Amino acid sequence: MAVIYFRSLVYRFATKISKKFDSVAYKGLKKYDLIIYDDLFPHPSSGFRLAEFTALLQHFKNSKIIGSAKSYAWVKTPAADHEKHVADFTENYPSLKKKIRIQKRFFNVNTKVFYCIFLNNIFDNLKWIENYQIPFIFTLYPGGGFEIEGTQSDSKLKKVLASPMFRKVIVTQKLTLDYLLDNGFCKPEQAEYIFGGVVPQSALENVFRKKQYLKDKQTLDLCFCAAKYMPKGLDKGYDVFIEAAVKLTATFDFIRFHVIGGFDANDIDVSAIADKIHFYGYQKFDGLQEIYNNMDVIVSPNRPFLLGKGAFDGFPLGTVVEAVFNGVVAVISDKLFQNTVFNDGTELVIVESNSDSIVSAIKAFIENPEKLHQMANAGKNKFLNVYSDLTQLPPRQAILQYEIDKR
Repeated sequence: MAVIYFRSLVYRFATKISKKFDSVAYKGLKKYDLIIYDDLFPHPSSGFRLAEFTALLQHFKNSKIIGSAKSYAWVKTPAADHEKHVADFTENYPSLKKKIRIQKRFFNVNTKVFYCIFLNNIFDNLKWIENYQIPFIFTLYPGGGFEIEGTQSDSKLKKVLASPMFRKVIVTQKLTLDYLLDNGFCKPEQAEYIFGGVVPQSALENVFRKKQYLKDKQTLDLCFCAAKYMPKGLDKGYDVFIEAAVKLTATFDFIRFHVIGGFDANDIDVSAIADKIHFYGYQKFDGLQEIYNNMDVIVSPNRPFLLGKGAFDGFPLGTVVEAVFNGVVAVISDKLFQNTVFNDGTELVIVESNSDSIVSAIKAFIENPEKLHQMANAGKNKFLNVYSDLTQLPPRQAILQYEIDKR
């Protein structure tokens, strides 16, 4: 009876508080080894979230994830779809059904360790984490509130990394690591550099036959895949892709262009290539495989510091990783010199974020199709090795387990 009475008090208290706030965290009777939080999970377009969080939930038996629809607007999805996405996820992973919770009026945060990705997510949860004295670890990906020399970003970083509950930050770009250490945000032993990220391994079970230029088809198919965060997609280089497409079409009639993500024919005038371009909109990550199997090159001319003063993307984008997994050659920009792993010219092609540089790279493939095929194979093999679960998951699991064992 005492337990029932206690739970009743918690419910009434949480309900009363939640009338003033969107939600309230409380320390319930059930204690977990690991609680994960995310503001987009399990949206089907975010393959890297689905891959990492699913793997962690499967690995840590006493774990759960709290998912919200806070960032659904960024991918043009109604928040009301969140419950459907949760239902779809649990249908695909029935063993994890009891491990996923939708953040509603109140939620139990009694855990040995808290984990999330992106600066905004850890910052938004910091108050209750400190109130309940819960150690936390997070991955600092580019984006999600993190900017180089950004006033708000630096303020959040200082508060998060100075927290008495902070234990470790995982960084996936050398640029990020250098920025944290050079500016004294944390000590070297508090940051773990793991290049890349956990990504879906579905390409290992590709049931579609890859179609190659001149071997299986007469068209050379170029694609662009990115979310839309600003007009004309300037940060992702969508404008540069279209400009290059117009130039290439003036000379070559057999090239086709494909746009996946948040763009359509209304963003930039494409009348000059209207019969040669196709828009797919946002896609579920598991639907990309079928599209990529008809592509030859993915163009990713993203540019830093346009979305915000210090905003930048990771190298390479997750959509590029998925494409290369499926035998598509990456033609990609790297203005911040973040590439520390891949060989330019044999495993991918690094270009400037302008149309002439892209046109030059594509022309080289047209003149030497065999080079295109060789690079597709070499890039795929290298990417599969770098982004293999065997490479990416163990160090992350070990970091979390080390902190759990201390509690």
